[in-house]
Amino acid sequence: MDIFTSPDAGRALLDRYRELLGTWPVPAERLTVATTLGDTFALASGPPNAPPVILVHGAMANSLTWFGDIAAWSEHHRVYAIDIPGEPGLSAPNRPPIDDYPGWLGEVMTGLGIESATVVGLSLGGWIATGLAVRDPRRVERLALICPGGIGKVRRGILLAAVLLLALGQRRRSQKLILGADLSGTGWFGEFHDRINRDFKPRRTELRIYTDAELAALTMPMLVIAGDRDALINGPETARRVRANVSKADVRLLPGVGHLITGQTGTVAEFLG
Repeated sequence: MDIFTSPDAGRALLDRYRELLGTWPVPAERLTVATTLGDTFALASGPPNAPPVILVHGAMANSLTWFGDIAAWSEHHRVYAIDIPGEPGLSAPNRPPIDDYPGWLGEVMTGLGIESATVVGLSLGGWIATGLAVRDPRRVERLALICPGGIGKVRRGILLAAVLLLALGQRRRSQKLILGADLSGTGWFGEFHDRINRDFKPRRTELRIYTDAELAALTMPMLVIAGDRDALINGPETARRVRANVSKADVRLLPGVGHLITGQTGTVAEFLG
């Protein structure tokens, strides 16, 4: 499957990704895990025998998502940043049915020799992490979700408008509409995100919403962080549904914050313990 606008664009984007991974702020081991969705790339940081933490990024992203967090989180944990297949990272460019992804995450853990772990998921990664916790709760010791999909509804009108702007070449307008922020002036992060918007074909798969019963069955400690002005996923609805259904959830609804949630390194580190 061609997930890039052209083979040359895809090669250039991934070459830039590899270059940026070379600046990863802590020592890391690069791993490849075989799964039914294809080879999966993982970046492992932190003491090898420390408690494991799995990081799952969002759509139109890769493990650079965690660049500013990894130093703090890997100090006392073995942290695995996973590239989702079908996204602009170093995992296989496959896009099977979206419901296959929670099972894929379990396969990755098995391939890494991890029976259970804390899982941190952002947006699409939050949907995948929640799906694994729903299907196989023994594998998820603790669950941290940042602007997760699958709990609050996606604002479809805004998503369609953003995709249309992207198709018209209005990348920064699309970015600002979705994220609620302008990334120009943010150095390599903004430059790389702009490259993804230009050279990568976004998913158009709709994420199913987890039921109240599925949420209520989550008994592991949870941290949920959402923005009250998230233009993509209804943050207030996310917070309300988790508070109503999950007994062990610490829910943070951040005022004035959109889908781009930053500055939570310390909050998540405290949750990791």
